Amino acid sequence: MKKLLLLAILLSYSFTNAQISFEKGYFITNNGIRTECYIKNIDWNYNPTDFKYKTTNEDTETKTETITNVQEFGIGNSTTYKRAKVNIDLSSDVLESFSTDKNPIWKEQLVFLKVLVTGDASLYYYTNNDITRFFYETKERSVEQLVRKEYIAELNNSRTTVENNYFRQQLFNNVKTKNTTENDVKNLPYKKEALMKYFLKYNNISSDEIEKTITSVNKSIYLLKVTPGIGFSSISIDGINRDGYNSVDYSQKVTFKIGLEGELILPFNKNKWSLFINPTFQQYENKSETGVINYMNDGMRVEFPSEVKYTAIQVPFGVRYYFFLNSKSKIFINAGYAIDVSGKFKLTSKPTNLDSSTSGNFLTGLGYNFKNKVSAEIRVNGRKEILSGYTSYSGAYRSLDFILGYTIF
Repeated sequence: MKKLLLLAILLSYSFTNAQISFEKGYFITNNGIRTECYIKNIDWNYNPTDFKYKTTNEDTETKTETITNVQEFGIGNSTTYKRAKVNIDLSSDVLESFSTDKNPIWKEQLVFLKVLVTGDASLYYYTNNDITRFFYETKERSVEQLVRKEYIAELNNSRTTVENNYFRQQLFNNVKTKNTTENDVKNLPYKKEALMKYFLKYNNISSDEIEKTITSVNKSIYLLKVTPGIGFSSISIDGINRDGYNSVDYSQKVTFKIGLEGELILPFNKNKWSLFINPTFQQYENKSETGVINYMNDGMRVEFPSEVKYTAIQVPFGVRYYFFLNSKSKIFINAGYAIDVSGKFKLTSKPTNLDSSTSGNFLTGLGYNFKNKVSAEIRVNGRKEILSGYTSYSGAYRSLDFILGYTIF
């Protein structure tokens, strides 16, 4: 298992360095020259300050452009960044770092803003480290931040969190037409989807087009799979620090497993990250000529045979990362933790029986996925304690699983 885990790490390192996704795009330099090219699309989680590109998709040479030389760049019809020198509020969005000042902490910065909505009123997005900010622009006003800040205030002799939602006033004053009302602004949250809907409505976009645009931006993918598999499983029992107690190893057996996996593919970094949960039924039964207790009878060692049975609905959950090979195929690695629901372990032997609930275990896996429809995975399960209710015994369950996946929807 250790060798397999090492192989998974080496393969993931290899794929990380090998895979490069260049997509058709463009950039506009300071002098207004537009260059058609192929840009490395990493679906930036934070707003970039540079990007890599190739003149043609066949080029082996990769070049870099930076924010100081480029005023705009885009990839396909989905991603556009526009450069702007703005005053940005650097107040932290993390509760532990809130101040008692309701006013923004302004700093002038040169940034690439991600374009969310364009029209008579445009909406832009910026995120980095622990801050998320939205900006807007109209025919009458240059790019300006929509102001929202949480701060600490003294109310009724106690400290509480208060919101400065000045952005609503900004919208009511500067981004208002007959299509928008005061009620549209009154309870508007400082969230991407809500603000996009407001700006699209301002720009007189139809309801159907608004929903289509929002869906294309919030491109989380939900998958449900059936996951049959087999495991190469074994159990070992140890008596702890007492005379007459044996260590017993129950041989590796092939076990059959069946489960369902729910996967949420996250809407950033080119859908390379996902979260998964995979409830699976599993069972292991085996016998041994020896048990965990033996006796000496007239100088002869007396062994008692034993049987073990472990049954559980195991619920692995964790994070998965994809390495795209092409538009249809991808390799993935995942890591997580598994808990047992109704996990039961029983050892039957003379002169004693053991009956216990089971604990959880860490896991890691390496797999292949084709068109988000079928998948295959090798999963290494770490040691699971199956005698957690005893102090005189320790029991370990280990399994190397081969899992197939088929997406139902």
